[in-house]
Amino acid sequence: MVATALLSLVLASAFGVVIVMQNEAAQTGDRFTAEGEAQTMASRVSKDLRTAVAPTSTSAAFASADANDVVFYASLSDLSAAGNGPVRLHAYISQVGTTGVYVFHEDATPPNSGGSPGNYTYNLANTVNRLDGQYLDATQPIFTYWRADGTQFTTMPITATADLRSIDAVGITLRVRVHPRSPSVTITTRVHIRNVDYNPNT
Repeated sequence: MVATALLSLVLASAFGVVIVMQNEAAQTGDRFTAEGEAQTMASRVSKDLRTAVAPTSTSAAFASADANDVVFYASLSDLSAAGNGPVRLHAYISQVGTTGVYVFHEDATPPNSGGSPGNYTYNLANTVNRLDGQYLDATQPIFTYWRADGTQFTTMPITATADLRSIDAVGITLRVRVHPRSPSVTITTRVHIRNVDYNPNT
């Protein structure tokens, strides 16, 4: 009986160690999954933002800008034929039903053919999905916007054309968590909008 009791204690301890190791391995796997997902989203959106361009000399590269939703125009050769104008991109988050789980999207609408500067048109029926990101933690804003003098826009959404034209950089903060109990991975970057340095009006 004594031997059986001792063996039970040893087995209980061993199983406890195994369970702890399994939990740690699962959390490590979730962390790697979250990191890869965050890096994929940040890389794609950053790359597209760097090509942001105003469709005309008097308009802005951004059609609208909010904390979790931004619409901008980008010079993407893989989605727009030469001379047809920039592609309309819409980056935003959406909730999966009522689960509290959010996903990240970037939709692209190519310009209609035959357009010219100042007269580009977009048919939203032709919108294609360019990026889907999973496991997003949307408890804090994803996008922040900065002027060339280093000051941050504090009032959202940004809608006035003058303000949209003055966006010089976009901050991106992506928090990804695979499961509610999994560790959260955060990737933060700031993208300079290169084309605002060129003012076609001067």
